[in-house]
Amino acid sequence: MLTVLNALKWIGTACVISAAGARSFEYHNVDLILSIVGASLWGYAAYKMEDKALLAVNGFITAILLYGVFK
Repeated sequence: MLTVLNALKWIGTACVISAAGARSFEYHNVDLILSIVGASLWGYAAYKMEDKALLAVNGFITAILLYGVFK
């Protein structure tokens, strides 16, 4: 059964994979947006699952990417 949390994790996974593809074709803005969305979704999922390691990695990735957008 597909729960809302599982759906968010799959959407986040699709975003991260698509971001890697965009990066390989040098679509940097698309890569940045998809990476932020994917890491944010995974960060939220980690929070809901109470997975501290997954929350830490995705939280830092999201923060670093957002810093790159606003610097």
